[in-house]
Amino acid sequence: MEHAHIHPSLAPIGTIQDGTEAQIAVAEEWLRSQGCTHARGPMGASTWQSYRASLGPHDRPPFLGEPTASATLWELRGYRPVAHYASALADNMEQIESSMGRACSLVTAGWTLQTLDEAGGFQAALPTFYALSTAAFTEAFAYTPIGLAAFEQLYRPLEALIDPGLVLLALSPEGEPAGYCFAIPDRLNPQLQQFIVKTIAVDPRWRGQGIGSWMVGNAHSRAHTAGWTAGGIHALMWTGSHSRKISAHAGHIIRRYALYEKAL
Repeated sequence: MEHAHIHPSLAPIGTIQDGTEAQIAVAEEWLRSQGCTHARGPMGASTWQSYRASLGPHDRPPFLGEPTASATLWELRGYRPVAHYASALADNMEQIESSMGRACSLVTAGWTLQTLDEAGGFQAALPTFYALSTAAFTEAFAYTPIGLAAFEQLYRPLEALIDPGLVLLALSPEGEPAGYCFAIPDRLNPQLQQFIVKTIAVDPRWRGQGIGSWMVGNAHSRAHTAGWTAGGIHALMWTGSHSRKISAHAGHIIRRYALYEKAL
């Protein structure tokens, strides 16, 4: 079915991609015929694909990779929010300052950061990023597992857009990968001089030590030096996630989003 999907991890809840009212209605009927009790949207086959509707405010252009689906059609068809998300813009200097204490403690304890090039390059780092993502996001709302090949397929188109100095890998004192920060310049709006923190993932074994804040502060510092001086967008954070706490130190919300659900 073109617009509807059933992922084994979510069944009997199906998902519907954004579309016209007619397309959504057909997708709902198909999901119902397949035994689904509820539908969520806008959402592709899983949360690894594009999902969420934009709630605004709409006083600035969409950033690179930002979902732009309208919430209006979903609400008119009887859908109600089941999860909320936000993007926040954080000032570089404030974010750097807020992370300094944690950074000093971690470095003193033997923790290190590697840039993408130091980690062996984009292709070599993807399996590590996949393993960390899989460990970090299992508690995220509507999480659905995917394989390494699918993960690499999602990330491969970003290779031409990244600045390798903004993609960071955190290593424990024993040299074990513990987390990564995937930041990327907003090449869709270069005139704004902002960058995007797309992913922050920390292995649950090391949560609570400030590793995420350390990585994000370092990314802000490197982005500022590279000319992205107007701050970093901490993108599409689930309101229940650890990354939202990181942005709360220095960021202000620029956009809100919702994932919708409807009983079939």
